[in-house]
Amino acid sequence: MKLSTTISQLSLGLAVTLGLCLAPAAKADPILFDPDGAGGVNPAYNITGLGFGPGNALAINAITPGVGLVLGAQFTLDYQTHLTSLVGPGAPNFVPGLNQTFQITEVASFTEVVTGLTTAADGTVTATFSLVPSAANRMNIYFNNAVTFNDAAGTGFTDGTLIASLNPSRLISSQFTDTTSTNGLTQFNRTNAGNNSGSGQTTQGSGSTNLASNVLSTNPAFFITQPLLSSLLNSNLSSVFDAVPPSVRFTDILGGTTTTRTPNIGAINGRSGPDFQIQVSGFTQSFAVPEPASVAMTVIGLAGAGLGSFAARRRQAKASA
Repeated sequence: MKLSTTISQLSLGLAVTLGLCLAPAAKADPILFDPDGAGGVNPAYNITGLGFGPGNALAINAITPGVGLVLGAQFTLDYQTHLTSLVGPGAPNFVPGLNQTFQITEVASFTEVVTGLTTAADGTVTATFSLVPSAANRMNIYFNNAVTFNDAAGTGFTDGTLIASLNPSRLISSQFTDTTSTNGLTQFNRTNAGNNSGSGQTTQGSGSTNLASNVLSTNPAFFITQPLLSSLLNSNLSSVFDAVPPSVRFTDILGGTTTTRTPNIGAINGRSGPDFQIQVSGFTQSFAVPEPASVAMTVIGLAGAGLGSFAARRRQAKASA
């Protein structure tokens, strides 16, 4: 009985210790980041985040045809974009070679569910979303020593070397308001390239996403600051493509398996379904690193757990003698 109590106490101590080690920080921390890796023309910059250009998202099987989003609908969200800037006081105004001789791209695939639908007096509908936690949820960042991504074609986003892999873990906030009831349908693609909509029409709406992820791995040739604990992503959403053309292809990396998806949005994006294609902009991604105090507590906790285990074994040996 005494031994089992000691083991239970030891397990609890380890759980608390690991919790201290893995708990994500709430703020963005400065990190050293080398955008073209060791041996490149860029030095390592002291930054607080990565700034990505407008990109494409595809909510797969999110739409009930003729209706739109419905409460409880579960879907996979695929996302792809490219880096355009570094963020923070140590970031340069211009990153030599970025999107000229090399590229950094990000691809994500994770599962969401519609957790709320609110209809206003004017008929506009606001949907809220939650993440479905899964080890299969994935967000990957790639470096390629050539510029190969193509937004309209939806290709080149997974080219090159994987430099970071993350597990999306929580939607801090995510909402989308459909304003079609007051603004009507409009042109799906307002750029001059890449239109995969049959009639070129879309519902109108906008929203935002604040997503937290756990960092699984990073390449030290790029992420000089290690280990990173967590990542925070902020972005704006729109059903109208006016900053980047809608992609005709998406790379799905859910569960670590890379597959290709072709959007199926029907005649009216956001209404015909079953897929819903969204422009994502204002996308910034920041990172958090362990605080020295947390690291020290982790070391002390692990040391204490080791001493507790030793003491338990010693008491067991004495009791058996």
